[in-house]
Amino acid sequence: MSVLTLASIVLALTGTFLCYSGIRRLLQRRPLAALNRELIGLLLLLLAGFSFLLASNLYLYDRLVFEAPVAEIEFTRLGDQHFSAQLDYVAGMTPQRYDMHGDEWRLEAQMLLWHGYASLLGLDAQYRLHRLSGRYTQTSDELELQRSVHALGEEPKLDLWQVASRHHDIMGVFVDAAYGSAVFLPMSDAARYQISISRSGLVARPINESARQAVSHWIGL
Repeated sequence: MSVLTLASIVLALTGTFLCYSGIRRLLQRRPLAALNRELIGLLLLLLAGFSFLLASNLYLYDRLVFEAPVAEIEFTRLGDQHFSAQLDYVAGMTPQRYDMHGDEWRLEAQMLLWHGYASLLGLDAQYRLHRLSGRYTQTSDELELQRSVHALGEEPKLDLWQVASRHHDIMGVFVDAAYGSAVFLPMSDAARYQISISRSGLVARPINESARQAVSHWIGL
């Protein structure tokens, strides 16, 4: 259980107790004491709700302390500039298969970096894999041919990344940076890549011969 989740529970219990105590004071015909307890109790319940939303949002992000592999992706050629991609998550999530059009694949992630003192609340650097798409090498193909883009994972009810990006003047007290990171490499039949992530962003590496040959050809070697 994270510190934020524990704080949510403590705030909720305290707020509930104060509200209950306020009702008792009202029954005892002590309206001023009842009002004070009810106001404080409701405030604590509101804080508990916000803290819980924040904690639940952070669970959608994986903690990031150093570079670590997060997924592998493998391609099967279906036709000209048309592939099937299987995304396997290192964390044990169910593998997903996506229909991809183009010459290259592109994976995007949302990154959250916290100020050092925010780590006291258990807030390490975090990421969330956000989007997988196909892209074409030629700009003319990108403008004219069929495109493919897929959302990865569920969207949080309270998207902390969006809040931090749009309101950095407020969230800057805790958030050092909120930014996107992306990596793209060529698609090729039977090519398999490993995707890792660090505080600086995504890194992708070929892990079989088909992928290594595709990358070599792609960069002109």
